Amino acid sequence: MSNDLHHQIYDEMNLKETDELLEIWRNNDRFDWSDIAFDVINEILKKRGVEIPNQNEPIYDHNDEETEEDYEFSEEELRIIEDENPPAFYDPFEVLLTTKRIDWMAKVMIVFTFAYNIINFPRLMGIVQSYFIRNPNSILIYIFTILLVTINTGMGIIVIYFPLRALSRILRILMETEFRSRKTN
Repeated sequence: MSNDLHHQIYDEMNLKETDELLEIWRNNDRFDWSDIAFDVINEILKKRGVEIPNQNEPIYDHNDEETEEDYEFSEEELRIIEDENPPAFYDPFEVLLTTKRIDWMAKVMIVFTFAYNIINFPRLMGIVQSYFIRNPNSILIYIFTILLVTINTGMGIIVIYFPLRALSRILRILMETEFRSRKTN
């Protein structure tokens, strides 16, 4: 079994470019790659006539998880996150992080809505201009186009921003309701 695994890893690693194998070797990431993989890489590099470089300190764990220190939470939010009696069906940190992301996305959508309407200004101006066939150079064309862009931007914000903000608030309200209901028992 071990010999089959060695051959299988060898066949896969032998397909990689020498530069990629050298990068894996130098990084020495033991979390992503097994000891057998490093033995195989060493063997392949020697067969290719490459000088084996020194390895970095081995990495045994990736700390990719986000923590509450990475975000600015209020004291109330930190109290909920760090409660010694956490809820069973959800992670308060994930809920608060999701609400922060939704709030951020709502603000980004305002910028996108505004930019989209500015980019479409000539198209909207053409639509408005089609109503002024007898007087194509009228100042009213610009006034109506600006008014149309403003209304369109406002409607876009109402349709996108406010529902996202409401979703964020609903998540917080549900979490805090559950949190406070546990405290009363």
